[in-house]
Amino acid sequence: MIRRPVGTSLLALGLALAGIWTYILIGVAALPALEFPGMSVYAEVPGASAQTMASTVAAPLERHLGRIPGIKEMSSESNDGSSSVILLFEPGKSTDKLARDVQAAINAAQVDLPSSMTIPPRYFKFNNSRMPVLLLSMTSTTQSPEKLYDMADTLIAPVLSQIPGVAQVRIMGGRPKAVRVELNNAQLAAMGLSGNDVRNALRAANVTSPQGILSDGNTQMTVTATDALHDPEEFGQLLISVKNGTPVRLSDVAKVYSGQQDEYQAAWFNGQRSVTIRVSKRPEANAVATADAVRAKLPQMRSWLPADLQITPIFDLTQTTRSALHEVEIALLLSILLVAVVMLIFLRRVRPMLIAMISVPLSLAGAFVVMWSLGYTLNTLSLVALVLCIGFVVDDAIVVIENIVRHMEHGEQALPASLLGVREIGFTVVSITLSLVAVFVPLLFGNSQFTVIMREFSVTLTAAVVISALISLTVTPALCGWMLKQDGARREPGRIERAVERFDRGMQRTYERALDWAMHHRRLMRWQPLILLALTVGLAMAVVKTAGFNFMPKEDIGLIRAMVRADTNISPSLMALRAQKAAEIMLKDPAVLDVTTFLGADNAGGAVGNQAVMYVDLKPKGNGPGERPEHIDKVVERLRKQYEPLPDVQVSLSSLSFFNGGGGGGGEGSESFQLVSTSTIDLQPWVYKVTRLMKDRPPFRDVSSDYDNIDKQQMLKVDRQAAGRLNISMGMIDTALYNAFGQNQVSIIYSDINQYWVVLTSSAEHSLTPGTLLNTYVRTAGGGMVPLSAVARIEPNVTPSIVNHYNQLEAVQIYYNLPQDFPRDKGMQLIDQLVAEARLPPGVKIGYTGENQQLQESQDNSMLLLIGSILAMYIVLGILYESLGQPLTILSTLPAAGAGAFLAMLVTHTPMSLIGVIAILMLIGIVKKNAILMVDFALVREREHGLPAPEAIREAALVRFRPITMTTLVAIGAALPLAIGFGIGAETRQPLGVAIVGGLLVSQLLTLLSTPAIYLWNHDRKERKAARRARREAKRALKAAGQAA
Repeated sequence: MIRRPVGTSLLALGLALAGIWTYILIGVAALPALEFPGMSVYAEVPGASAQTMASTVAAPLERHLGRIPGIKEMSSESNDGSSSVILLFEPGKSTDKLARDVQAAINAAQVDLPSSMTIPPRYFKFNNSRMPVLLLSMTSTTQSPEKLYDMADTLIAPVLSQIPGVAQVRIMGGRPKAVRVELNNAQLAAMGLSGNDVRNALRAANVTSPQGILSDGNTQMTVTATDALHDPEEFGQLLISVKNGTPVRLSDVAKVYSGQQDEYQAAWFNGQRSVTIRVSKRPEANAVATADAVRAKLPQMRSWLPADLQITPIFDLTQTTRSALHEVEIALLLSILLVAVVMLIFLRRVRPMLIAMISVPLSLAGAFVVMWSLGYTLNTLSLVALVLCIGFVVDDAIVVIENIVRHMEHGEQALPASLLGVREIGFTVVSITLSLVAVFVPLLFGNSQFTVIMREFSVTLTAAVVISALISLTVTPALCGWMLKQDGARREPGRIERAVERFDRGMQRTYERALDWAMHHRRLMRWQPLILLALTVGLAMAVVKTAGFNFMPKEDIGLIRAMVRADTNISPSLMALRAQKAAEIMLKDPAVLDVTTFLGADNAGGAVGNQAVMYVDLKPKGNGPGERPEHIDKVVERLRKQYEPLPDVQVSLSSLSFFNGGGGGGGEGSESFQLVSTSTIDLQPWVYKVTRLMKDRPPFRDVSSDYDNIDKQQMLKVDRQAAGRLNISMGMIDTALYNAFGQNQVSIIYSDINQYWVVLTSSAEHSLTPGTLLNTYVRTAGGGMVPLSAVARIEPNVTPSIVNHYNQLEAVQIYYNLPQDFPRDKGMQLIDQLVAEARLPPGVKIGYTGENQQLQESQDNSMLLLIGSILAMYIVLGILYESLGQPLTILSTLPAAGAGAFLAMLVTHTPMSLIGVIAILMLIGIVKKNAILMVDFALVREREHGLPAPEAIREAALVRFRPITMTTLVAIGAALPLAIGFGIGAETRQPLGVAIVGGLLVSQLLTLLSTPAIYLWNHDRKERKAARRARREAKRALKAAGQAA
């Protein structure tokens, strides 16, 4: 291919065009499309308490779901009106097969679930593509909340669902329109009627079913009847019964009006009543394009909606992706510019510079083709891989071009120099590439959560590096042989050129003197890797001790979530007022752009309870008008201090990011762990003991537990004997109570484009007096009406408002917050100490969930990952060099890189995280390049030219000094934009850049001196052995001569 430059160039052009085309087609997302082997199952029963949900819904579901093979862990949370069961399976399981198993288990559990469950349990796969790309807030000054919801559900949601890339449109902040029937218990009793009579009448009067066909042989007609009711007025005229010849209509015993299915569900946008539309994308879709398409559709939708209805895009999660894309573009330009500067400084020729610059877009084009063929997306992680690739893919081209130019400087013509240069350097390029790929083998084939997250990163980087090697061995030398020319009569160099040349030669002379000193003191230099290894361990421990270890770095993407909690038995209407008060405080902060508030905890549509949640958009970060200068952590801390004095609510704030929830402050803690009872031991005293110990320790604040949330209840104590004498069963009593107080959905209204419920409730539900329950009437078997006061009495009762299970065992969650700068891993260590102090009984154990569990697993896996990568690289190098010793010479460069990386992280106070682990892995793959370049050259000089090892390695170090320096400078330049950190979400990328810049700088300074010394270890050992043998032989010869004399 080198001898056919035109054909090779056309192939390169084809690759570039394919890369441009696939770049247009490839999806864009915030994160890789991850489908973890896990499911969540949701179920709702309006009006049920948390304890009832746990025993009648969660427990039966858990029993059936627990029979699915391969479950790693199962947990459930039940609160008023809803239950959720989370299933995590062993890695490697097919989510499609698991989905079938989960649905089969749900179907099998139906017979054990309560009949009042009108909507069957539903499951969702764990898939991060369900994260919304955009939220839309709908507000109006004239439309009622149920009208807003109805327009969103019937007009807007179908249009948005048809936009390419949209997977799901969910309406939040309300419930569908309904006809509400509010019974008057006193009127019912006076008429001798019960709630059950009304329910049966509603079901019988409102039906929509086929009536048949008429045909006389010539004509055919369908039969229809006015069998359905639609409006509150029609329902109000419904005949319930006839008493003493007088018709009793529904309006006589109930108030019939239009409202929501659940009248307590509500949302506000900047203080105005609203409905929110959440838009999620498909896994393969372009998140940025999907969000833009939704925004582009808004003007068209506004044209056929009421004039005062406003649709405002909020909570745009594509901003981070846009910023990452912008950073890649800037890094690409900076990298190409840096390549040009480095090539001009060291080679002082324009054409080699242009050839090197071509390798960058070609390698990225190849990476785009691979990503598109594998169904990958441009996301936060793959874009970081591409930014780093820019610095690495040009390395191979620089090494090849420098070797070709060196031969041309010795008088060779371009084509022979290209052929000879590639022949010399080919094995080196292959070694560098394969050893770098070997580093990422554990990430490519691992099944842990971390390796699944980082797989696209690894594959993208590996693809770009492999394609770069192919380009540098084909396209680059072909263009060199075609385009480079031998300099004829050299022109007089200019002032800048002479200065650059003096700088180049000065560096070369300085390095030569340092190299001679190092080789002269090589016994001392051989201790360098061991010293640096110990220093690396010490610095790593210092980084973890001072800055901590997080699962992922905390990002500032300008989004905050606030949980608002009030007294447990607060009414929904009072909770709404307090939530709005909290939102007003939030809106007054100068950094806040908008606030969306929901009643309830967004817990699968359960009861409102005593919680509300606020989603907050902050102003863009910056120093201009309409921007905020401070970091999100400072905003959270400032808001926390404002909420602390409030006596009637607790507000927990957390900054949102894609990988973790950030730090919390105020109210219920954003961090948590759980105590699990493996026997019948009561957890309550042990939970109180642990929380008391935590409250006495300074780092922990806002400590609470599930036992702090207690529901006050009106317990109806039924005298079963009295009820039996009156022929009243418990089923009759339950039905009467549920008809009156459960917002019972008794019938469906079918419209042309949607369906609505008829909700049966009682006006007495707004009263807390015991008479409210006792004055509810039940019809006996003989037809008489008996008040519940005749067979029951009222007793106050308390019960937990949240009930947790873990692997079908009782569990209690303990919540806490840590200061913003306090490392999460240190918090976990303190918790372990406190639990040990509490001396829990044998039947109680501690368990971590969520981010704490991920952190625990990542700490366990990080060391295994590093050891596995080093072993994989040693095996590959051993196979390539057919030697057990030479790979150790190459691997001796790693401690310098590790020490440099951890030193940079310590100086910049960068916490250790999985991104930091990735940086160390990349350094392992990168810095051994210096040693490979020198070792390869020295081995060739020894084998083919017969040079002694010291001369061979000295010549190799001097000849390879220039390409090593050039490639290191370019790699540092590519990582600098990451280390500096600009744009939204830069915090995720910054540790990578800091560690790589620090590691490359230190390794460049030290390994250029230590590698020759270590290379000569075997040579020196053989010389010492030969010298000892010679001395022994001389002694024997001397002894023999003495004996002969």
